[in-house]
Amino acid sequence: MKLGKFLARVSIAFVTTLASSMPLQASQLGPQVVLKAVYLGLRQVDTTRSNPKVRWNVPNGAASPCGRIAGTLYCTRNNTIYITAQHIRMAYQYGDAALAYILSHEYAHAAQTIGGFRPKNITQIELQADCLAGFYMGAMPNVTFDRQDIEQIAEIAYQVGDYEFNNRQHHGTPNQRAKAVLLGFQASQGNGIVACRIQ
Repeated sequence: MKLGKFLARVSIAFVTTLASSMPLQASQLGPQVVLKAVYLGLRQVDTTRSNPKVRWNVPNGAASPCGRIAGTLYCTRNNTIYITAQHIRMAYQYGDAALAYILSHEYAHAAQTIGGFRPKNITQIELQADCLAGFYMGAMPNVTFDRQDIEQIAEIAYQVGDYEFNNRQHHGTPNQRAKAVLLGFQASQGNGIVACRIQ
């Protein structure tokens, strides 16, 4: 299912309301600019003060304290986010806001760990990280996301969803992933981060 149909069913009204007064972005920003601006914003809105380090443009197979890097991840052993070159290229298939989502999602894992509020199973962990990512991006004082950006973010969240229900690494369905990040954006404009709590 294409994201447009999903948004029409789930939350197009929210996306339109949230971004209606924001101008469309004329050009894409490079990865270094996006990562620096978003990281600064994340540090300003993160109440856990997790402050993970960020390594970006990391090749798949590089060594880390958490083992070989097979994709973008947050490593608990050294409080570091590793963003792979492959995932940067993938993000830019959707736009620069998709890279903001990737960093925000991994930063959310740091907040879950440092803040001590990680849910019990992987699907809940990932969906909560999506929601927190949306909340953080919506609350950043230094970065504004327009309608096009929010659509890019929802599209990449949708695309990284999976239907591998019997796999213990199941991260959530496409609809669940997109809905969670949009819930986080919505929470940043209203009822707050508590919307991302999973009991």
